[in-house]
Amino acid sequence: LGWSVRRGTRAAQKVPDDFSQQCYELCLRCAFLIDFHAIPAGCIVNSDQMQLAFQYGGDTTWEECGAHQVSVLGKEEKQACTVMTGLAMSGVLLPFQSVWQGYKPKSLPFSGRPNDPVLQPALAAGHLFNLSKSRTYWSNLETMQAYVDQLLVPYLRKTNLEQLRSSEADCIWIIDAWKVHRGDPFRNWMAATYPWIHILFVPAGCT
Repeated sequence: LGWSVRRGTRAAQKVPDDFSQQCYELCLRCAFLIDFHAIPAGCIVNSDQMQLAFQYGGDTTWEECGAHQVSVLGKEEKQACTVMTGLAMSGVLLPFQSVWQGYKPKSLPFSGRPNDPVLQPALAAGHLFNLSKSRTYWSNLETMQAYVDQLLVPYLRKTNLEQLRSSEADCIWIIDAWKVHRGDPFRNWMAATYPWIHILFVPAGCT
């Protein structure tokens, strides 16, 4: 089979016992909104977050046979960021947002310099490079608001106009049921700021 022993890198995901029912209900909610508001494919966006690891800390090295104490550099270090993606049902891929651990621009690629020749093409394409302003690189309320304000909403308004709808006609945004997504601060902010964007959550453990 071409198999070999591999060290586990993550725990196996636990799928809910009623995952079929939960996903079916998500589809029904989506179908109702599409039919009731006549929402076109381009105004339905599915977003996902993923960890992008650049370098994992190693846990193996070379040592004399029989050695019981083996020192490894960088065992608990991991260089990574969080990437937020968005894909419309029409096939349009939105620019990416990457979230970086830290408080100052020096924590960003190329220190976030907009005139850097390597970073410039990414910025010109609309990609966002945001600081978490915390000790982790995970998304939080502030980075989620930046994604919505600077990437999602401009795309939806533009697409609505292209579809001969009002710029703030009803749209659908499908996201994972992460704590930061389902928390009251973010949901209340979305409801107050962008009530025309209907948020649907992919059931936990079903992505």
